[in-house]
Amino acid sequence: MKIVLCIFVIFVVSGCAATTVHTYQAAGKGTICAGNDLEIIAVLPEAAWRHDQKEPKKRELMALEEIEKSFQDIPCGSTSRPGGIRNFSNWSSKPESELLTQFSEEGIDTIIIIRVEEFTPRLEITFSLPFLWGGSNEADFRVRAISVKTGAVINDMRVKRVTGGPFNVRPAEWSRVELNSGLNEAIGNAK
Repeated sequence: MKIVLCIFVIFVVSGCAATTVHTYQAAGKGTICAGNDLEIIAVLPEAAWRHDQKEPKKRELMALEEIEKSFQDIPCGSTSRPGGIRNFSNWSSKPESELLTQFSEEGIDTIIIIRVEEFTPRLEITFSLPFLWGGSNEADFRVRAISVKTGAVINDMRVKRVTGGPFNVRPAEWSRVELNSGLNEAIGNAK
């Protein structure tokens, strides 16, 4: 029994993690800030959770904190008033022309819609010989930057960032790192 316990502890401690990032660019080139001056920015977070998403409100609060951190020092614009990070809402359900009119009246130059689709830990178990498990944290989101003045799409990308590997057990809290790092890469923040 002691040998089995020792082997188990060795596997838990020696589990290695790797990070994979997949970026799908629909519009724009590179990062949001690449060659752009976004001036006054309003960041509009929204969620598109799967039907069986656990604790969606808790995840929205965690995601909002990471979005605020990522946009705090954006190098190509300002999120100070009248801009800023808004609360989670169904921003994409409104017609784009309505959003542009609303934010134009508020004095906003650029809106950035962040649609979080996955923000979670994962655990995979294989019941075979040998018994294997793996864990990961994932942040899957879409970032769409639109000029309020012209209606032009400045950037539109989807980012999927996953860190984990065999013999990992990762808490939900660690998904924050995935979202924060993914957003900083999408923005072009040098960290």
